[in-house]
Amino acid sequence: MRGKKLVIALALLAMIGAMLQGCGKGNKENSPSASSSSPASASSESPKASSEENVTLKVWGDLGNQAVLEEPFKKINAAFAEKHPNIKLEYDFAQNDQSLNVALQANELPDLFWVQGDKTAKMGEMVKNGFLLDLTPFNLDLSRYAESEKAYCTVDGKIYCSLPSFFDTNVVYYNKDLYEKNGLKAPANWDEFVAGLDTLKAAGITPIALAGKSEWDRAWPIFAFAPAFANDALKAAQSGDGKLTDPAIAETLQAFRDFADKGYFGKDFLAQDYTAAQFAFTNGKAAAIIDGTWSNATYVDSGISLGRFPVPNKDGKKVVQSSYSNFMTYAVSSKSEHPEQAAQYIAFLNSVEAQQILEDAVGLVPTLKDIVPKDEGVKELAVFDEAGVNIYTVLTALSSPESNTADVLMKDVIPKLMTSAITGAEGAATLDKAANYPAK
Repeated sequence: MRGKKLVIALALLAMIGAMLQGCGKGNKENSPSASSSSPASASSESPKASSEENVTLKVWGDLGNQAVLEEPFKKINAAFAEKHPNIKLEYDFAQNDQSLNVALQANELPDLFWVQGDKTAKMGEMVKNGFLLDLTPFNLDLSRYAESEKAYCTVDGKIYCSLPSFFDTNVVYYNKDLYEKNGLKAPANWDEFVAGLDTLKAAGITPIALAGKSEWDRAWPIFAFAPAFANDALKAAQSGDGKLTDPAIAETLQAFRDFADKGYFGKDFLAQDYTAAQFAFTNGKAAAIIDGTWSNATYVDSGISLGRFPVPNKDGKKVVQSSYSNFMTYAVSSKSEHPEQAAQYIAFLNSVEAQQILEDAVGLVPTLKDIVPKDEGVKELAVFDEAGVNIYTVLTALSSPESNTADVLMKDVIPKLMTSAITGAEGAATLDKAANYPAK
């Protein structure tokens, strides 16, 4: 996660599905099934569990997060190679939106590549069009995982990727030195949070660095505000028991506009990219940045006196966006010539050994009890009262091939809120118009 970079509009997915329907059906016929030759179990970490034939697997890593993931995946892949000397990995950080789209259109996927599970409709569309290998027949050991983690990888009752083992959310990373210098501490409630931003602005410090140029990174404040303000309203909208015009949702969007209007994001945030926003925070020009838990290692490595807190609501309750990390959730192409060996790599990604390597390097919030948190900072990331909904996931669920509600938020509503072109209530009305509510 940052899984955020791989999000494709449902309209594009429908187009790709139409273009490739024929070859997609052919891929499904090549997938292993219980009635075909029985694959060796991938639950064992011994190379004896699959053929001893020397093979090469082409694997695509997350290009957008290469800086964070390169070192841990070198170690993960080295550990896998020790256990499976007959399997050579050609692991390249080659995957982004563009490269994946090209590979799908050409039907030339690598053996393995990362997916976002049920966080978006993308994996389901790839399954529908025959691009992914059903991993169910390989008898992966899923005993360590909760049902929600299995559901992340499941389409129509079948498993299609390695399972998530880390939790993603958005928090406020803050410079403890700047906060203490200005008589501030981690806020107990929303009003205290806003009052602290006013204090910082009055002192000539940008309260929150924001990457206004980056479609995803400028959205993180709304992703953090939404569960704090409107968790119940978003749940009701997703189930069809409510609407996106709920006042709590309008208030969420208005809070984001208010932050822009009041100068909490600084003067030039509209022209600022993600790298510049991070640099403004780490060099002390901005007192805080709202970002994902996946970026924790970046801020730790900067050397600043780092603190973290979830956005509190008006009552002081800390309800955070919940999402599974896709840093280790990989799928296998249905056209892979080495499905058994690819399944062995999936099995290793599912192991505590591989997961602990990533945790020790990056410092994510584990969802499995046998993964040891890297340090006290990771524990601080997990200090919240409730794991709430992910507004993007809710809006994706309310989308249709004709109207992608999540895309409307990202490409229409947020830019207009940042430039004061619409109010929060108008933004909520725009989302409501785009939504496809479930029938009741």
